[in-house]
Amino acid sequence: MKTRLQSLDFVRGMSVLMLIPLHCMMMYATGETWRHSELGQFVQLLEKGTPVFLVVMGVSFVFSKRQSPQDLTIRAFKVLGIGYFLNFMKFDIPLLLGFFPENLIKANQLDSSLFTENLIHFFLLGDILQLAGFSLLFMALFYKPFKSKWNVLIASLIIIVLSKEVSGYRIGLPIVDYFLDILWGDQYNVYFPMFPWMAFILMGRFVGMIFKEKNNVAEFQKQLLKYALSLLSLGGLLCFIDYDYHFGDYYHIGAGGTLMLVGFNLIVLYMGQIIAQFLPKGKFLDLINYASKNVTKFYVLQWILIDWGMMFFGFAQLTQLTILLLIIAYIPTTFLLLYLFNKIVFKIKDFVFTSDNSADEYSSLNQNLQ
Repeated sequence: MKTRLQSLDFVRGMSVLMLIPLHCMMMYATGETWRHSELGQFVQLLEKGTPVFLVVMGVSFVFSKRQSPQDLTIRAFKVLGIGYFLNFMKFDIPLLLGFFPENLIKANQLDSSLFTENLIHFFLLGDILQLAGFSLLFMALFYKPFKSKWNVLIASLIIIVLSKEVSGYRIGLPIVDYFLDILWGDQYNVYFPMFPWMAFILMGRFVGMIFKEKNNVAEFQKQLLKYALSLLSLGGLLCFIDYDYHFGDYYHIGAGGTLMLVGFNLIVLYMGQIIAQFLPKGKFLDLINYASKNVTKFYVLQWILIDWGMMFFGFAQLTQLTILLLIIAYIPTTFLLLYLFNKIVFKIKDFVFTSDNSADEYSSLNQNLQ
């Protein structure tokens, strides 16, 4: 009997792979290229589908063996540690070495002469890994109520409805305000505040729980499509009524925009399952599965590669053809870096864990370090 969606690796692998063209455009494209080029139009559509990464995160959570509050808390701090380490690597290292583009500092409405303040600002940026880490803490806190899929759904809908109403609320104390920004900030020191973006993770968890209960792929797909179309339709209607309120700011969207994007990304998940069923086994699928199984490392490496590339290509300086060539180059380069990283880590583990360790001890430690 199946206990997980066999297509999950495919959808997760493709979602993290598609981040490379998106991030290349975000960091390298001129405003004209982003808005009006064919690649820019494609990536803007792609951007609407990247939250499937969060939905899959929620689905995957259902099939994880480590779901106790203690396990969730440990995982949360690991993810947060990786997230802030990534900020240091992709922003602070270029700042310290002097190749951080000044126009990127200005784009963040910062003063390039305030070096220490800029280091702190970029180190504390809230991105997807911060969202994932704090969401795990939230799920640890509500461990018992979230055993019911309906409580998960209700929590998701509450977050969606309230997100715009509480957006930007602060009390005037810098440290407290930072964590309030993580919760529901409306500035660009936090790109993915928990209100509304945690709703994608919780919706993923909700549909994952439905599948685990039914344990029937065909029946699950019908349910998934029903929820997806309902949310997409309702969200689309709300956006039609008041677009500026519901979808005026992609990173700080309202209820309508969130519902529409959740519905759209559930359809992406649905389509991914359909496609995965017909894909022949081979090197392409192996590559996608490899990216999926190393999703966090892949995410970190592609971001460092792209941001360090600003040393050569600057920020918001390139046009369509150059960016397309970089995307083609960066995809295999990221896979190569991932392969080399895994080889080095394996060699270190092989050196540290000598033959004195039992096979069971080594296997257990190896899994915990993944």
